[in-house]
Amino acid sequence: MPETGKKAAKLIFLTDNDQDDLMLLHEAFLSLKQPFEIVEIASGEELMEKLSKMTERFPDFIFLDIAMPGIDGFKCLELIKNRINAPSLIKIIIYSGDSSELSIQKGFSLGADYYAVKPSRYEDLKNLVELVIENDWKSSETTDKVFHVR
Repeated sequence: MPETGKKAAKLIFLTDNDQDDLMLLHEAFLSLKQPFEIVEIASGEELMEKLSKMTERFPDFIFLDIAMPGIDGFKCLELIKNRINAPSLIKIIIYSGDSSELSIQKGFSLGADYYAVKPSRYEDLKNLVELVIENDWKSSETTDKVFHVR
């Protein structure tokens, strides 16, 4: 039975083939000092395998890089939205170095909940993860769902 008064840990999947990006993103979440269960995933194939084995508890958030070898982030997003049993429960954040309008629109058309351009400063990265965790997810404005530090 869950303990009362304690916040349940959010399950977060970080999917990126760049180990440095994974490490920095993981550290940014830890800096929030909230209960998180963080799973680092190095490829689209690994993400899809993990999701296909889940039956009861799904991740609350998936951070998904689009530029991965093999199954790229866009294909993962499409597969998740079309094949996983509980896609509406999962908030999917495209986390990419690609800031092109075409990629942003493609991400949203495939069902991404948020599009974050990878920031170059660690402080901006911490701001991003805080923004995602505290987002109310009810806004219908696409401009409210894009993170890009210029």
